[in-house]
Amino acid sequence: MQWVKVRVLGKGSYGVVTLAVNLEDPSLPSIAVKSSRLEDSHSLESLKKEKRILDHLYGSPHILAFLADTVSFDDQLGGWAYDLFLEYVSGGSLSDLIKKRGGRLPEREVQDYTRMILKGLCGVHEKGYVHCDLKPDNILVLPLQDGTNYLKIADFGLAKEPGEEKQYGDYFRFRFRGTPLYMSPESFLFGEIAWGLDIWSLGCVVVEMLTGKHAMQWVGDVRRNLESECAFVMQQPNIPEYMSDLGKDFLRRCFARNPRERWTAEMLLSHPYLLPEMAVMSATNSMQVRQGWCSLFEDGHQHQKQQLLI
Repeated sequence: MQWVKVRVLGKGSYGVVTLAVNLEDPSLPSIAVKSSRLEDSHSLESLKKEKRILDHLYGSPHILAFLADTVSFDDQLGGWAYDLFLEYVSGGSLSDLIKKRGGRLPEREVQDYTRMILKGLCGVHEKGYVHCDLKPDNILVLPLQDGTNYLKIADFGLAKEPGEEKQYGDYFRFRFRGTPLYMSPESFLFGEIAWGLDIWSLGCVVVEMLTGKHAMQWVGDVRRNLESECAFVMQQPNIPEYMSDLGKDFLRRCFARNPRERWTAEMLLSHPYLLPEMAVMSATNSMQVRQGWCSLFEDGHQHQKQQLLI
């Protein structure tokens, strides 16, 4: 079928994303086409990696769907390009949504969105991948007919694939993969890339949904020297004071400095903060539930957590 690119949706280091429609059958839904010049080896490698990963994750409802790939002549890029045909999500990014809503989303809405992101991360981590660049810009918003939104994780060009460290053998190759403001302490300082990086990033995303501000703040020129890097990663993430007690506890699980103490995506999905019935509980009752539940949960899942960390 003949797809025609009609409007640029965005640009990045990889190339350009355009909206495409089908001329043979206009009733078909529009798609997004992510393109990179064939001669740009770095961007081309990134898109091919994204294609491989999205192929393996196909069918996960909270992951952007990959449809096909091809080669075409792209006027925007001025040459032959490699194209990824992707599901088109019309609501823009989570970052756009936060800005449109004045920089703060209601906590109840944040709970719903966090649950969706975690469901996506569960699929990513179960397949052995680490996203490495989870942030509001890389989470897309699909508006539904009932007025609610549905979130999908996108942009896997920087993701870590299973066995990638062994393949390349260069430990420090992984330093600064992603966006420093969303990186965990162990990944920022030592290049340690594991599922815990995505969980730390998730905590940063939650804070940003609630406040419109980053959970971590720059400390001078953070890449200037080791001292400034250490000052950056040793600061305490900004957990909003007005957040519910259960929400604060949830974020503490995301922001555990020891990655072996950080909760997995599957464990966080069972946290009472994300249970719908918790939204109507008073602060006093929710604190009592948190104290009793966390003790039982940690005892019951300690063996599971140890197995995941081995």
